[in-house]
Amino acid sequence: MKRPAVFFDRDNTLIANDGYLGDPAQVTLIPGAADAIARARTLGYAIVTVSNQSGVARGMFDEDAVRAVNAKMDELLRAQNPAAIIDRHEFCPYHPQAAVEKYRSESPLRKPKPGMLIAASEAMSIDLPHSWLIGDAPRDIAAGKAAGCRTILFHDSALPPSPAAEADGNTAPDHTAASLSDAVAYIAGQITPTPPTATVATKPAALAMAPPVRNPPAPTFKPETLPAASSRLETVAEQILLQLRRGGEMDRDDFSVSKLLAGLVQIFVLAVLFLGYVQVRNDVAWLQVYVLVALTLQAMTIALLIMSRQK
Repeated sequence: MKRPAVFFDRDNTLIANDGYLGDPAQVTLIPGAADAIARARTLGYAIVTVSNQSGVARGMFDEDAVRAVNAKMDELLRAQNPAAIIDRHEFCPYHPQAAVEKYRSESPLRKPKPGMLIAASEAMSIDLPHSWLIGDAPRDIAAGKAAGCRTILFHDSALPPSPAAEADGNTAPDHTAASLSDAVAYIAGQITPTPPTATVATKPAALAMAPPVRNPPAPTFKPETLPAASSRLETVAEQILLQLRRGGEMDRDDFSVSKLLAGLVQIFVLAVLFLGYVQVRNDVAWLQVYVLVALTLQAMTIALLIMSRQK
């Protein structure tokens, strides 16, 4: 299931920097940044930063320095508010006039293009139409709009504007905020509450207003249901009688002369074994004779039972 996000520009939005920053020791948070991120998370939004970092392309610092600055920012945010967690950092190190050749490119990641937002959306399954972008420059607003997000232009009068913030822009934001807390409060106000789904059926008005019945009438059976019930009882009774008749027929058919003889022979077998045990139990030779006779008679018993089953 997709989740909406709040995309934050980094420099002069979350941290104070109107130029190029590659030194983690110089990271300073914008007032209210930690609480704004924490509140956005409580509203159900993922948090992502999207930042152009042409200082890499200009050879001023490398990509590891960008990651170090991001890590320091994460540390300072959590120190101010443990719930101020950024889920993902996106940055673009490319520039069309880069001094470093491998970064010389018209990258689709570089704002005002929406590449960073789209990349984060694909990686995190973000619902872009229900997401927001907060940034201080027209290129931030243009990137957010190009990705299908709603946008807020952030401008803190206490901060010197960056060159990007002073650039011309033709894309109007959905809202302008003078603080990050105002920006997130505006987002909270735009959330449409989902009406609760009724899980318990309510009584109709007529029933709700009717007085309770103290002595309810005894239940009655509908006349049209009695013939059907009577018919089912008759069917069950007929099936019981049929089974009883079949049982009697099976008992009569079960008797046979072969079974009678088999029973008598079985008695003889037991008698022979008993006599052998009593009279010759100390004489091995005679005991073997008795056992052999008993086995012979037992074989006859089995043969008689087989004959009775073949009838």
